Amino acid sequence: MSLNPRSSKRSRWIDIMFIVAILSLSSLIAFLLWIPNSSKNQENNITANQPIRAAEEVDEKASVYPGIRIITETSNDVFTPFAIQYPQSDVPSFNKIVKEYTQNFKTLYLDETKYLGEAKKHTEGELNISFEVFQNTTGDYSFVIHSKMYTGGANGISETKIIHLHNQSGHMLTIEDLLAKNEKSLEILSTRVRNAITSNKQLSPYLLLNQFEVKTAPKWGNFTNFVLNTNSIDFYYSNYEIASGAAGKPIISIKLSDLNDILADEYKLPAVTVDTKPTGNVPKKEEPAISEPPKDEATKVPATGKVVALTFDDGPNPETTRKILDTLKKYNAKATFFMLGSRVSFYPEVVKEIKEAGHELGNHTWTHSDLTKASVEKIASEINNTSNAIEKASGSKPTVFRPPYGAVNKTVRSQTSLPVILWDVDTLDWKYRNAKHLLEHVKTHVKDGSIVLMHDIHSSTADGLDAVLAYLQGEGYTFVTVSELKK
Repeated sequence: MSLNPRSSKRSRWIDIMFIVAILSLSSLIAFLLWIPNSSKNQENNITANQPIRAAEEVDEKASVYPGIRIITETSNDVFTPFAIQYPQSDVPSFNKIVKEYTQNFKTLYLDETKYLGEAKKHTEGELNISFEVFQNTTGDYSFVIHSKMYTGGANGISETKIIHLHNQSGHMLTIEDLLAKNEKSLEILSTRVRNAITSNKQLSPYLLLNQFEVKTAPKWGNFTNFVLNTNSIDFYYSNYEIASGAAGKPIISIKLSDLNDILADEYKLPAVTVDTKPTGNVPKKEEPAISEPPKDEATKVPATGKVVALTFDDGPNPETTRKILDTLKKYNAKATFFMLGSRVSFYPEVVKEIKEAGHELGNHTWTHSDLTKASVEKIASEINNTSNAIEKASGSKPTVFRPPYGAVNKTVRSQTSLPVILWDVDTLDWKYRNAKHLLEHVKTHVKDGSIVLMHDIHSSTADGLDAVLAYLQGEGYTFVTVSELKK
């Protein structure tokens, strides 16, 4: 019996539909199984593409200032290195303000670099937060916190914040306190600050007049960023706040004696009485003594053969500088340390150790400012205060000077009698923070008579120095100070 053709055709369509259904179901099951693996692989790929965060180190030490501790946070992460240093005290409210400020900066930096990493726009960032301390005879501290952040592009963020503290009472000084909340005194202060700015020959050509008028108007909020020194009040301004970028970050200093008439009683300078009647024989004016450098500061004649001068900037630092001193001693090597006055005041015992080890003491200014953008008074203060701090710590005056960033002009040179020392080999240790890179850079660039720039505040430099000295010694180099090199 023959099959119905229509029935046979229907049976084939049923078979085809059944096969399609099975294939579709199989595809669906395979897709569902693939999704978790795909997500996992994608997650692994993202993880692999993002930088591994290096561990952070936190250190706390007492300072030479009674009641003040120094907190240091560092990371040598490839993409997000940072060095943060801030003060803490016995006053919880002060500690909270300082810590919140520094941690907010740190969070902003890490969030920005994380965003760039996720967008696959990795750049080598950098965050540096440091501080310096000024103390008035009243017992008030002025903490000047300098923050510099870079995450790529042409410019970074640079900011200065000043926080005051009287550690015994816990009071945080304000400009209202200084002027006894007197509005008339505020108007006088505004006028005197304006006069000081417009009469500053280095600053006045760069003034942004509209902003200058607004930022120096007699309003309390315009004068909060100040330092109370022993003999002056210094007002700090940010980049572009009152002047163009070429002027840097202006600091306007006014003598306390010129403000004595408007200061609150507790901040007035004591009256000085002068007896104009001679009480006896007036002694003859002594001629200024001509000081000679101590015998132990005399430079030696460099050894014959190839020589190299190793120099270290921005210290001292208790951990890394001491490690560098140990390594130099191992190779019987002498070096030159260009130190910041602000750090010398924190760690005078390390300065003394540098001197006792026979190394050369160098001046690198107090705050690492670009002196070519500073007033003559600021330049002199930066250099002279640092020299005084080094001499107080070590018993010896610095013999050489290195301007921050290598920025120097005739005005800067005129403010110091110290030889100005630059360099011909920049290891870029501050940028790469890598011990191996330090050695490779030295191998490529050092030659007879080179002055090598490094920084004794970076652990990667301290870690990599042994290999550098071993290589140079193997190449026949003798290690000398820069003054010995210049002989």
